[in-house]
Amino acid sequence: MSTFAEKLREKGLKVTPQRMAIYSMLCNTAAHPTAENVWEEIKRDFPAVSFNTVYTTLGAFEQAGLIQRLHIGGNKAHYDAHVAPHIHLHCQGCGRVEDCFEGGGVDLVAVGRQIADQAGYAVGKIELNLYGFCSQCKAR
Repeated sequence: MSTFAEKLREKGLKVTPQRMAIYSMLCNTAAHPTAENVWEEIKRDFPAVSFNTVYTTLGAFEQAGLIQRLHIGGNKAHYDAHVAPHIHLHCQGCGRVEDCFEGGGVDLVAVGRQIADQAGYAVGKIELNLYGFCSQCKAR
């Protein structure tokens, strides 16, 4: 298992404390933060870091396949360090987004690939998004 620093080098990206902190922050949150959220968190430890640096770093990580960019409604992208295919549960009440790695015994990624194969598509990326209301919003 290679370290994140090794992965950065393999992708031709420079290893910096800021990049390490940005990735660590994404790995250690269940939220799917926006670039602004990441910047607010990172500048606590790196007060001189600019929003542009964070935004550019997120773009470089996405291009390298180290994180994924999510479009969750609205015009702001959200970011996720979990790049393996999984389901995103979007609450239309509070806006929360949760990762779901279980499909209730059904491999939804495999089902998606099978559907694409039958239609003659070559799948490059899989995004599974389910929209509804979380248990707290549903109870209101």
